[in-house]
Amino acid sequence: MELLPMKTSILEILIGVVEMVSAAVLLMGFVKGIRGFLISEWNHFQQKADRINLLELRPVVGNYILLGLDFYIVSDILSTMLHHEWNELISLTVIGLLRTVIGYFLAKEIEQKTS
Repeated sequence: MELLPMKTSILEILIGVVEMVSAAVLLMGFVKGIRGFLISEWNHFQQKADRINLLELRPVVGNYILLGLDFYIVSDILSTMLHHEWNELISLTVIGLLRTVIGYFLAKEIEQKTS
């Protein structure tokens, strides 16, 4: 009987770690995107170079978003193991579906821009 609460707390910790990694990946993509944008604008301001095409920057940021969303989907799947109430399951299902749909269309957009 003591094993179940321990498994639950380990699973909750694991979900938290996966969510933190997801947030870190999203933040890293944001930092790379804003860095590229600011360097481009600064170089243009200094008249050292033309602005970069922002369409070239989008796939870089988009790949980080996709990876972060994939990790969040993993945390949603893990969360369904803990929450067995219908309201929780429906909520997690909707969130998971939204993240999957967003990820799918973002991947299609990145594929089109890089090919």
